[in-house]
Amino acid sequence: MGTIRPRDPEDIRQRALETAARKYQEGCESCAASYLDLAREHGAMESEIARVSERSGWRAGVGRRRLLQVAASAMVAGAGAALLLPGRASASARFIPANPTDRTDVPGFFGVDSCTSPERGRAAGMPLQYYIGELGATKHNAACFDENTAAFVSPAFTQGYWGVCGPNFGASDPAAYGREQAEAAIEAWNSNVNIGGRTIFADVESGFGGWGAPASQADNVTLVNAFISRIADEGFIPGIYLNNSDKANWFPADFKPSVPFVYWVAGGKLAGAMCAPCRTGCDTLGPTADAWKSDTQHLAFGGMAAVVWQFWLSGMGCGGDFNYSPQSGYSKFAPVTVEERLAQNTPTTTPTTTPTP
Repeated sequence: MGTIRPRDPEDIRQRALETAARKYQEGCESCAASYLDLAREHGAMESEIARVSERSGWRAGVGRRRLLQVAASAMVAGAGAALLLPGRASASARFIPANPTDRTDVPGFFGVDSCTSPERGRAAGMPLQYYIGELGATKHNAACFDENTAAFVSPAFTQGYWGVCGPNFGASDPAAYGREQAEAAIEAWNSNVNIGGRTIFADVESGFGGWGAPASQADNVTLVNAFISRIADEGFIPGIYLNNSDKANWFPADFKPSVPFVYWVAGGKLAGAMCAPCRTGCDTLGPTADAWKSDTQHLAFGGMAAVVWQFWLSGMGCGGDFNYSPQSGYSKFAPVTVEERLAQNTPTTTPTTTPTP
């Protein structure tokens, strides 16, 4: 087992301050507010914020005063939420919407993943409430982490995934190869100040290499179980992203995970059946929530029920990947077992008593 370098609060504070200054200079005040709040959660004082503005070459007048106003509003609104470190509780347990204009008449929460920019994610008024970005990949890193999207939703609503390579490149010891990749994912999480959510997904798909023949289903199970176990050992919430065809071909029907994980469904039969999220004049949200309720929520893998659904892929148009979940994604996504999902959908009835005459 490798040695994981934990995040250093002082390093997080300084990097968050520098990022806030850069985001403000780029014209994104809401992004700056997210990083200022992140820095404050790790001990930043207003004097530090002022020094950062001066080092950035801003003139001492309006620019600096405006940055301090942004910082004050972030403190009042709670924008950005706390970056959760191992063993540390959140500073705020309530859900903070990414944008106050997001619709509230549709159940559930909408987010994006991979290379999707905030401009694409907010097309046609779509709510952008969480983000799942690429931490990296073992063989084919697509560099699909958009820090502007992470800043928009805030670090506390930003999760990550690792492009996992299959056992064909580590067939001599699939378990060791799975642990090695998990440790790389954790290192990437620790190195990325833009991410605060503690769910790390294993992205299992052919594009990351090593899957399919001649790897056996048994080797696939061993590798994936080693990955999610190592993620859990470090105090994170493991997840698995997988499409239906790969699930059927690469894993046995009775797959048993080593630890509970968050099941992130890629596509499915109703993906793309709703109005395009970038198309104006029609409703994407309602049909997506309805499709989840009627079909996707019942999908399962390894005894774990679907929690996140990638209902729209960039290949369908709109230049981005869009997701739905009944969970907000604040600080983490939580695993749900098939039994728990069944209980959630089973109406409770209050027993009635017959009045005594």
